[in-house]
Parts: sequence; C-alpha cells; structure tokens
Amino acid sequence: MLVAGNTKVTDLLCVTPPWIPEGAHAMTQLVELPPADEGLAPHRHSGPVFGYVLEGKILFELEGDEPREIVAGEAFWEPGGDVVHYQVANLDSSTWTRFVAVCICAPGVDMITMLETEEIVARDHLRHPSARQHAD
Repeated sequence: MLVAGNTKVTDLLCVTPPWIPEGAHAMTQLVELPPADEGLAPHRHSGPVFGYVLEGKILFELEGDEPREIVAGEAFWEPGGDVVHYQVANLDSSTWTRFVAVCICAPGVDMITMLETEEIVARDHLRHPSARQHAD
C-alpha cells in the first residue's frame, strides 16, 4: 500500500500478463448483469482482461479452473487468447451485479469470440472436473 498525503493506494491484483503484441489497444467496459442473469455464453478474449466487481457477486469460470464466486471489492483477471471463459453469471437473485473490465485487445482480432456448440463439447475435458457437462 502507498500512502502519500491524503491519498491511499492499495494493490488489488498483481499478475504477470501474457505477452502483449505491438499494435494492441485497451478498452475499459462497465458490465451490468440483471438479477440471476447467466451472463455471456462461453467465449474467449483476444487478450488479457482485468476486472473489478463494483456491486454484487459473480460466478466466474475459466477453462481449467474451478468455478468461483467473486464479490464486490474483489479483482480478477483472465489471460485471454485460447483460454475459454465459461461463466460470468450474477449469483444474486434480487440485485444487479456490476463490474469494470479492462480488456487488452490483440490487433486485428475481435475483443470477444463466442464459441460454437461443437467447440464447447470438444473442449469440455479441459474444464475443471466439477464443471464438466459432457461425458467423455
């Protein structure tokens, strides 16, 4: 933590991101999920994403990781690239969940790519065992 005068700075997340190619750009988004919303279907990002939950709580699942709850005041990140983001659902049935996402976008590649059903089934074995949905 850094304190200078009346200013206090607290690190929320410190990670080493993957290599960022020349020509990449960043975008900051406010993502708002209605109560009990399932969020986006499985997708991937062209580059790393760093996020911070402002209000509510989300169910967050990246390929290979156990699904986990992230609550207001917590930060998260995902590497992007080939790693699939399976879940970002609002776990609260009565209030909206809001989070800020800073996305580093690879040049010439859409920031988000939705997966087709065939790819979701083919990659199911890469999910955490507790999250797999298709038999081998």
